[in-house]
Amino acid sequence: MAAAQASCASLLDLSVGTPGRALLESVSGVALWLQYQAIQILLVTRLATSSGSDADSFVADYGMTRLPGTAATGSVTLTSFTPSQSSAVVVPGVLVRTVAGVSYAVVQDSSVSTWSDASGGYVRPVGTSSITVPVQAVTAGSSGNVSVGAICLLGTSVSGIDTVTNGAALTNGADQETDAELRARFPVWLAAKATANRASVQNAVAGVQNGLTQELIDGYTPDNTFTPGYFTVVADDGSGTPSDALLSSIYDAISDVKALGVQYAVQAPTDVIANVSLTVLVPVGTDVSAVTTAVSTAISADITARAVGAGYEYSRLSYLAYTSAGVTVNGVTNVLLNGAQSDIAAAQKTTIRPGTISVTVSATS
Repeated sequence: MAAAQASCASLLDLSVGTPGRALLESVSGVALWLQYQAIQILLVTRLATSSGSDADSFVADYGMTRLPGTAATGSVTLTSFTPSQSSAVVVPGVLVRTVAGVSYAVVQDSSVSTWSDASGGYVRPVGTSSITVPVQAVTAGSSGNVSVGAICLLGTSVSGIDTVTNGAALTNGADQETDAELRARFPVWLAAKATANRASVQNAVAGVQNGLTQELIDGYTPDNTFTPGYFTVVADDGSGTPSDALLSSIYDAISDVKALGVQYAVQAPTDVIANVSLTVLVPVGTDVSAVTTAVSTAISADITARAVGAGYEYSRLSYLAYTSAGVTVNGVTNVLLNGAQSDIAAAQKTTIRPGTISVTVSATS
């Protein structure tokens, strides 16, 4: 008994440098390495935990691809200080930009009254001080979304044009589909493989370009007449006024998946303007201008992100003021949404658009 116990004691000696410790460490090291390999395999073979190229390769097996970013579009007004002295021709490709360096190119739109095929551009006649032309961000993505008046510099010199500005915000630029957005769209993609159902129509619309929101109204025509075998899709790209070309693309995409004989229509939403005013109280010494810009930008982006048919909650305004200011906020007061302390109710075929965002920042001790 004593000899056996003495031998076991030596075998169970796991101090540094002993054979027993070396054996256990080598086995456990291999086990941890195998566990790591198993985790890596799960990360790249399950969409819920994949990212980047691994997520792309996963959905590619089903014929799905990540949606690219879209460039912001809108219009700018070009003005001459001496309109009576000469005319001006603004050709496609002329660049305008913001102070931050975001550039936009003038694009051709033959439906604009000032467009001239003979001149190959938009013509400002003698005696007319300004013309409004369509532009598109040079780089796709949300970086092209800017507020009113942000586009204020000429990137290309144009004879007879002295200043530029945008009278309306540009809000329809969208970044490339993120991993989270790709994962959210994947179940809809799978459900849409069975065509002629709600999921297939919604997936067809979502696949036209990133950043679209939609509302599918089954059984009703655009004038709200109940009609069995008819549906209406209301779609928006973030601008509140999607182009005819985009609506046509959505219409064609739906045609590929809807049932034979079923009638449908695609239309733009009706804008509901959200005017906001509030006062943000910050400590003395805070950069008031930076807080004003941050809060205004956050509120405008949050309103723009609302889907077609959705309303807007009044309580979000205070939340955004507290979380987006970038500094300690002592209080938020005098919060009004369209002149009242109440929500904007959800309504079919409407989209909430930011109007006047008035943020007053006051420093308090």
